[in-house]
This record gives sequence, C-alpha cells and structure tokens, in this order.
Amino acid sequence: MPHEVARHLLSELAPDIAGRFAAGTAVRVYSSFEHSEMRWRTAQASCAAYGFQAYDWLAAWQRELGARQGWEVCIVELTDADDRTLMLLPLGRQRKRGIRYASFLGGEITDYNAPLLHPDFDASCFAALWPLIVRLMGGVDVFRVRRMPLNVEGVANPLVALPGMRHTEQAHAATLTPTYAEFQKARSAKMFADTRRQLRRLNELGAVKLLIDAPPDLRAAVTAGMAQQKARRWHETGSRDLFAEPGYLDFYQHLAAQGLSGGEIVVSALYVDDKLVATHWGMRYGGRFYWLMPGYQDGEWARYSVGRILLDAVVQHCIAEGLAVFDLTVGDEGYKMQWADHMLPLYAGQQGHSLRGKIVVAVGEAYRQLRARARDNERLRSLVRRLRGQRSGSAPNNQ
Repeated sequence: MPHEVARHLLSELAPDIAGRFAAGTAVRVYSSFEHSEMRWRTAQASCAAYGFQAYDWLAAWQRELGARQGWEVCIVELTDADDRTLMLLPLGRQRKRGIRYASFLGGEITDYNAPLLHPDFDASCFAALWPLIVRLMGGVDVFRVRRMPLNVEGVANPLVALPGMRHTEQAHAATLTPTYAEFQKARSAKMFADTRRQLRRLNELGAVKLLIDAPPDLRAAVTAGMAQQKARRWHETGSRDLFAEPGYLDFYQHLAAQGLSGGEIVVSALYVDDKLVATHWGMRYGGRFYWLMPGYQDGEWARYSVGRILLDAVVQHCIAEGLAVFDLTVGDEGYKMQWADHMLPLYAGQQGHSLRGKIVVAVGEAYRQLRARARDNERLRSLVRRLRGQRSGSAPNNQ
C-alpha cells in the first residue's frame, strides 16, 4: 500500500498569505522518491517539464549518486482544490562543512534544474510562498541553484525572479523543420557537403553501420564505449573525469537498460566494420531531443569527423520523427553554434536563510565580484598569463 503523505491546506499552514491563492490550495512534502512516485508520474502528463525533471531521471540520480553524496530528499508539491499538481519542486538538502544547503536534485548530470509546472499555475504569488517552502524543508542555511531555465517549455519559471538569481550562461538548441532539406538551407552548405564527403571516405575503410537507437543487447556496450571516449576527451582537455568516480557510469547504464517513463533514452552508435568509432547517449522527452553525451574515437578516426556524421544522422532521424527541437543543452562549444538557431537563458544564484547562511552568501558574492573585476583587469590578466608561462617553462618535460 502506498505511503500516505499528509496534504496540508495553505490556509492552515500560512493564513497570512493564503488569501493570495485560490481556495483549497494545499502542500505536500515528500522525504523519498518512492512516496512521491505515483503523483509525480501523474503530474508529468499535465505539467510542463524538461526531460531532466522526469521521475525516472531524478530517481536514478538519487539512487546512484545523490544518496552517495549525502543528499536528503525534500520534494514539495503544490496542489489546487481538486488535488491537481500545480507545481512540483524536486528539492533536496546536503550538509557540507556544517552548512545546510538546499538545491534542486540532479547534480552535475542535470543540465536544466526546474520545477514541474502546470500551465494554470499563477507564478505572480510565488515569492510570497517561497519562505514557507524553505521552512517546510526543515532547516536550510543556503539555497543554491545553477542552470535554471527562464521558462519551462514555455511556462514562466517563478524561481528565476527570486532575489539573488542572475543570468549566468545559456544552452543552445535548433528548431527542427518539417524536412531535412529545409533544415540544411538555414545552415552552412559547406558543413553538410563536408559531412557527406567524410562519410564517403569512411565507407572506403570498411562497412559503415549507423545505429540511431541501439538494440537492447548492444546498449550496455555502446554506453560503456561512450564513457571511455568521453573520459579520454575529458583527460585531453584537463576536465574532471566523472566516469572515474563511483556511480556515474551506473546511472547511465541503469537508464539505458530501464528507459524513461514519459520519454525515451536513445543510445546511438557509428561502427566501421566492428570498430565503435562514435557514440551518443541522449534522451527524447515530449517534442524535444537532448544531445547529451557524445563521444568519438581518437587517432585516425578523428580525421573523418565521425562525431559530426553521427550527429547529422540523429538530426535527420529526429526530423523524420516529427520532433520540434534538437536541444544541444549547456555549453558554448563551437560546433553547437553551427547547428543551433536559438538559446535558452540559464540562471544561477544563492540565498541565505539563516545568519550563517547569509554570511556564506555574502562572502561568496564578494569573491564573485572580485573575480569579475580581475577578469576585466587586462594588466592583472597579463600578469597571470606570464606567471603561468614561467611555471610551464620551468616544469620538467615528461614526454
């Protein structure tokens, strides 16, 4: 039998603000994914959300990574008089160095942090409701969030208007046209011609096989291949190798095997003979395809633009399937600019909700402003570059 979670009327919890909301508005708070599952899955059918707010995505993250990192679940649901979900906030708490942080669940693997929002939700009164939500979480020093979209599939995200939030980065996406020919016309003809040329060259090396969605018996191997290719690239660029840490590969393998309710995990591969030369692990949710984890083999294969060949094939498939958006997600990599035609503004920020929290936020804000000034100071930047050059020149050559 499902665990019963109490539904509290807003008029009982906060009579001072209840008059701003429709009669019968109520709140539920869940301390586990299991307790929220039935209502969350139902809400996905009527609420605006990105694929990163799907129950299966965040439940898999909590199981494989969140719990390991010390995150406690605190999911908040706002409902109307008919008990329909108006907003579902997938929040959690984590204690670090004695400070209690609250944020969206999902960590580094979640590109967009946002609530699920019913189109009927009135965002104008959210600021009055927010202190109550923080209080219901049961003790928060700092609320900290990043990669929060301005809108959730066209519905205004009320959290971006909270004090302390600011536009910090963007994601890139491409509007998909009815035909691939129309899509090509809006982009560089040279790029598409070069992709065709590289595919012909690849065919001269062996039998080329494109799998847009790998069958079940290959999904684990392709996902493992993606992780190896991605980890190599992270090492080449000096980035953090997530796959060297416990839980990350487990997350991708779990969803590749189990799928995503309300959407689909799409594992793609490009083979030449039996050699896996390019991979992609992505997601389809609603009318949007998410280009998330691409990988490609190095060495001679890089000369054949194998990653772009696979990307082009996936785009063609999405157009044929009638999808609306090809989402290249967070990051300003050059290749994204070649494909995208619009951006999604993303917000970040933090708030102090206790004396300790306000001190943490004030120190963090002072440090942020200091770094911003340093970036704008050309003389200081030149000094840093010279010092880095001297340090690099004095380092022993291990090649």
